[in-house]
Amino acid sequence: SKSKIKKKATKTQEAKKILKKKFKVNTKIVFTEDGELVQQWPPVQKSNLAQADEEDDASGINLDKAKEILREEDKFDKEEYRKKVKEKHR
Repeated sequence: SKSKIKKKATKTQEAKKILKKKFKVNTKIVFTEDGELVQQWPPVQKSNLAQADEEDDASGINLDKAKEILREEDKFDKEEYRKKVKEKHR
């Protein structure tokens, strides 16, 4: 009799399984022993516009608002990058 041959799951099939289960992938959160947040990847948006945008229930994507949010986030990112470079040079 013929027996079923078990095929190896492809990467796309595995990715679809993960998406169906709604896991958060590619995230990393580091805590201290006290339970305080030390590091989170991807970083949380820091601008006030991004927090206000999350509260709005408008459907669709507002491109002008998204551009403004990204400009605000760039300011924080540039500041962090400057700190990293200064630390590296020391």
